[in-house]
Amino acid sequence: MKIEKKQKKVIFAIFLFLCYFVLLAPYIVHTNLNEADVGIVNDLRIVPVQSLPEDIRDVVFSEECTVLLVEDSISGIKTVVITEKSPHSLHIYKDDVIVITDEIIEWYVDWHAYKQYFFDDRFSILIVGDIEQISTVESYVEQILYSSFGSVIFSLSMVIFLFAPLLLILYISFSFKKRFYLWNIIALLALYSFEVFIFNMVGSMHNVTISDTWKYFGYLFLVLIPFIFSFSKYEESEEGQRRIKEFYEKIAELIASLFR
Repeated sequence: MKIEKKQKKVIFAIFLFLCYFVLLAPYIVHTNLNEADVGIVNDLRIVPVQSLPEDIRDVVFSEECTVLLVEDSISGIKTVVITEKSPHSLHIYKDDVIVITDEIIEWYVDWHAYKQYFFDDRFSILIVGDIEQISTVESYVEQILYSSFGSVIFSLSMVIFLFAPLLLILYISFSFKKRFYLWNIIALLALYSFEVFIFNMVGSMHNVTISDTWKYFGYLFLVLIPFIFSFSKYEESEEGQRRIKEFYEKIAELIASLFR
C-alpha cells in the first residue's frame, strides 16, 4: 500500500515537472523573440519602389518591394517592415511569424506622416531590412500568445518562471521527506540555473546578447546536480544529522541573542 502511494507521488511529481517545462515556453520564447525583432504579419503588400517616400527609396534598389505590417503578439506594437524580397519566394503570408534581419534603417516615426504610403493603421517603427521565418515550435508559441488569451498565458508563464522552482522544491521536500532539508536550497538554485540555461539557449539561437553573469549562472546547474546528491546523502546520514542539528542550534542561539 505504501509502495503504491509512493509511486503515485512519483508519477504526480513527474507530471508537475512536465507541466512546468511546457508552461515555461511562452515566457522564454517570447521574451527572446521580442529582443530579436520577431512579430506576426498583420498585413502585407507588394508596392513599386517609386511609390515610397524619397528617404526610403535611397536604400531600396529593386523595382518592387514588399511592405509588411508586423505586430508584437503581447504588446500589440506594430512595425512597418520594407524588404526587397518577395513574400512568395520566402513563402510568407498573413498571420505568419517572421524575424527581421540585416536591418538597414530603423526609425521611430509618426505613422500619420506615412500612412498614405503604407497601411491606414497605427505603427511606431519603420524598418528596412530582410525577413525570415522562425522555427515551427516558436511560431506555434507566438500564435498562441496572439490569441485572445495570449496575455493571460504569457503572465502565467512569467509567474511560473519566477516562482515554480520554489514551489516544486517545497512540494518534493514535504511530499517525500516530510520536512525541509538544506540540500533543497542547492536544488532550488540548480533549478533556477537550468531555467536560465534554457533561456540563454533560445536567445543564442537568435543572436540575442547575453551578459556574462547570466551566461555563467546558466551553466551552474551542471556543477550543482552532483553536489545535490552527495550533500543529500550526507545530510541524511547520522553524522550529517548531528552536525546540522548543531548548526540549527547555533542559528537559534544567534537569533535569540538579537532579541535579548
